[in-house]
Amino acid sequence: MEHWKKQWTPLMPKSVAEVLERLDDDTPLLEIRLRRDAPLELVFDGADRIVYGNNGASMINSEDLRQLTAKLTSYSAYAWENERRDGFITVGGCRVGLSGRMVRTEGNVLGFSSVSGICVRIVREVMDCAKPMIPYLLDRNVFLSTMLVSPPGCGKTTLLRDLIRINSNGLYGARASRVGVADERFELSGDASGAIAFDLGMRTDVISGISKADAMVRIVSGLSPDILAMDELNNGKDAAALLDAREKGVTVLATAHGASLGEMHRRPAIRMLLREHVFDRIVILHGVGQCLSVCDGDGNRVDGAAQ
Repeated sequence: MEHWKKQWTPLMPKSVAEVLERLDDDTPLLEIRLRRDAPLELVFDGADRIVYGNNGASMINSEDLRQLTAKLTSYSAYAWENERRDGFITVGGCRVGLSGRMVRTEGNVLGFSSVSGICVRIVREVMDCAKPMIPYLLDRNVFLSTMLVSPPGCGKTTLLRDLIRINSNGLYGARASRVGVADERFELSGDASGAIAFDLGMRTDVISGISKADAMVRIVSGLSPDILAMDELNNGKDAAALLDAREKGVTVLATAHGASLGEMHRRPAIRMLLREHVFDRIVILHGVGQCLSVCDGDGNRVDGAAQ
């Protein structure tokens, strides 16, 4: 995966690019936040930094944001219409959040009429970050259906990528498996062209650019996966596709936003999956890459779970 400085510096307005160039390559940058007529905000692990222009001037203006948005959408806003309507787009595996004036007609959100802010969440490929939890996710050498749960920004997607790679390559006691990935927003594969920019292993197939539920149906019917993986379990359609896969003998691997197992039970779609015992393991994260507990499908903590 390309280093974040090489990926993002050429896209940025000159004033922002000069600031990024001065950062050390190993700087733990998490987010780049640009707001119209405001200073630049850089977010690090546990801290942030506000950067002003000369004499306390703002760093970003409307034209800077217009040009950056055009670059991020490859100068074709129409091609990214659905993503913009949802408030973010995905570029090179990184989620880019948008703020500004949105418009609607007859109750339907059409998209942004103007963008006043952009938040780039830097993505890093962290090899073996999932290795410590592997012993709790295997039955002998067979991977168990697993859901990763945490609030936003705690590394679920990074862990998910690593679990896909580990199972695809058959590492650390896991049996080598065919893994099918439903990648609606290109956040797992990291490339909107259909290629795979991140290392997802040698036995991994990806369907991207359509809804996760539609992709999962096609993966199960056409690609014969041992494991089906998807990021951000959100709704009943996603849940139905996962349940269907499990009933057809496919192991499933998913993530969901939340702070606790109790919160998962309050969400109807996920509550249905838990009731049907779709997941054999539930991993609760409480910080960036920090595992709070590993539970079985009934919510009982697995002995010796990683801390």
